[in-house]
Amino acid sequence: IAKAYYIASTGRPGPVVVDIPKDVTDPNYKVPYEWPENIKMRSYQPTNKGHRGQVKRAVKTLLAAKRPVIYSGGGVILDNASEQLIELAQRFNYPVTHTLMGLGAYPATDRQFLGMLGMHGTYQANMAMHNADLIIAIGARFDDRITGKIDEFSPNSKKVHIDIYPSSINKIIIFR
Repeated sequence: IAKAYYIASTGRPGPVVVDIPKDVTDPNYKVPYEWPENIKMRSYQPTNKGHRGQVKRAVKTLLAAKRPVIYSGGGVILDNASEQLIELAQRFNYPVTHTLMGLGAYPATDRQFLGMLGMHGTYQANMAMHNADLIIAIGARFDDRITGKIDEFSPNSKKVHIDIYPSSINKIIIFR
């Protein structure tokens, strides 16, 4: 149970399935349990820091971009990183678009906000992404509601993907 709580509350927070055998649900069956102070799991170790070389490469790519777009998602909300998103967008004067789960991470009244992206998004957000030379994805997935046909999604852009789970990077869109 402690491991399940740890997984549910770290990395990308969310539900965890706990399979409890029927025999231990018997109220007459007592099992002593002591909550562990530290949880260590070989198979689950979410990363908290970016790879130094990749971060340097991303910064060079950001500074060289002519038509960048910030694409943010629910990860910005979950990590309470709205202030950092606003600072990044305003410092570099980059336009911002969101996934549905990312709505609210950037002020909708700001002139740099393009609206939501994807099949239920705004024309300007979708066109900005399609014509971008750089997409900075922060806490967002590249699901089919965003990309449509993967081989036609923002074909001339480089992508910088920032996510708590390294397995999410290159999962749908291959970054070059």
